[in-house]
Amino acid sequence: LVFGYKGFDVTAFFYGSQGAEIFNYNKWWLDFWPSFQGQKSTDLLYNSWSPSNTSGTTPMASNQSNFSTNAVGNSYYIEDGSFFRLKNLQLGYTFDKAVLGNVFANARVYLQATNLFTITSYTGLDPELASFNDTYMGVDEGNLPAIQQYLIGVSFGF
Repeated sequence: LVFGYKGFDVTAFFYGSQGAEIFNYNKWWLDFWPSFQGQKSTDLLYNSWSPSNTSGTTPMASNQSNFSTNAVGNSYYIEDGSFFRLKNLQLGYTFDKAVLGNVFANARVYLQATNLFTITSYTGLDPELASFNDTYMGVDEGNLPAIQQYLIGVSFGF
């Protein structure tokens, strides 16, 4: 999207993905005691199934690997990877040639921000996965999230 008015301009770049399914491999490490002993996620502590918590969203907490915890991949790890992201937003002002005189042909100042927000139901760090080969496409192996950046810029034309 691009808008301009009397020297001011706004540019925004939105994008997203719909319908992707992600195997959240991070859950294997964080939600099951045998995978990484000595830790427990808050989800495992408070949302795991038990006879007194039959509406639990995490499989039963156990210190043994079995088919319903971390021994076999199952649907517990699969999440909706759909997202909508504001990738880039830039606000700028181009100075009028009358103000610049004979020093510059044009001058512009701007503020830019990247990765301002992401709307998603995915519980991992970032639903936009980087995959280096076809074997692990759709598997979140602990990707770092897209970082937010804030920039100030000036451009001059001679």
